[in-house]
Amino acid sequence: MISKTLFLLLGSICLIATPTTYAQRLPDDTTAPIKVATPHAQNIYGSIVRIEAATQVPNYREPWKAGQFSGGIGTGFIIGHNRFLTNAHVVSNARRLLITKHGSPQKHPAKIIHIAHDCDLALLEVEDFSPFEGLKPLEIGLMPKLETQVRVIGYPVGGNRISVTRGVVSRIDFNSYSHTRSDQHLVVQIDAAINPGNSGGPVLQNGQVVGVAFQGLRSADNTGYMIPPPVIKRFLKDIEDGSYDKYVDLGITEFAMFNPAMRKKFGLGRTTPGVLVASVTPDGPCDGVLLANDILIAINGKAVDAAGNILIGGEKVNMNEVVERKFSGDLIKLDIIRDGKKLNKTATLKPLAHPGVSPCVPHPRGR
Repeated sequence: MISKTLFLLLGSICLIATPTTYAQRLPDDTTAPIKVATPHAQNIYGSIVRIEAATQVPNYREPWKAGQFSGGIGTGFIIGHNRFLTNAHVVSNARRLLITKHGSPQKHPAKIIHIAHDCDLALLEVEDFSPFEGLKPLEIGLMPKLETQVRVIGYPVGGNRISVTRGVVSRIDFNSYSHTRSDQHLVVQIDAAINPGNSGGPVLQNGQVVGVAFQGLRSADNTGYMIPPPVIKRFLKDIEDGSYDKYVDLGITEFAMFNPAMRKKFGLGRTTPGVLVASVTPDGPCDGVLLANDILIAINGKAVDAAGNILIGGEKVNMNEVVERKFSGDLIKLDIIRDGKKLNKTATLKPLAHPGVSPCVPHPRGR
């Protein structure tokens, strides 16, 4: 999101690119000596770039008009030879992209290689990579644990030089991504300051990328969100064949089974896992496989609890996270209860069309 001070909102969630107009807990001892950035830290800074975008947002209400011209700043980082990772909302609708290396005034023209609006990630390349030769690509690490410390590095509002903030991982959840306002994925909440301009910047732990900063919560202090490694790695895996195939979905609507009367109606015991399949999307992956009023009790052998959560890596997450890590054409096993009988079903995953809304077209208020 790149406009004067407009944020793309979902409720009170905002994207965090800045306008061109300008866990371990933290130590309690505030008298400890200030540490100077080490050479290793300086090497990391060199791999983090400032992205300037000149954009033209289409006028969807009056499409015959040119649309609104604007611009803004975001952050990106090197992940391979002439490959820069950033947020989709930083570069969406860009007419011109310029990348600036840390410590250098020179601006390098860049272009989008792949963009995934549904998970708010994009891959860029510059016309001439030679000035960036010798810089170490940042590695994508593992999912951070709760209460572990992280660093957010980028080019937020308030200055032109690189900025570093620290915080801890405070929540791991399955939540909405504000860029499209129609997609939900795994997110990690941190209490490090994330401000406009941090969008697309790396969140680091032990020298590895454990997230990409992408949105904040305006109604709360020090509440920022990052895209975690499973989402990043899935995006990078998806584009290995030269195209982005989008996320897949089960294509069902589920309903939690907390109500004792509902559990009695469907013959479920007090400890029987599962959620109610409320509806099945026509022509979706589960069309003809699941029926309304089925009880979904496991996905790929992982038990689904009454709230629709499963256990992955020691953390309870939304059951859709199992599907999130799959690709189009993959098979998925579903254990269900239908009319009191346990059945085993298999579905072939594929992307779902969004009726009336394309996830690849950002909303006109996205700038």
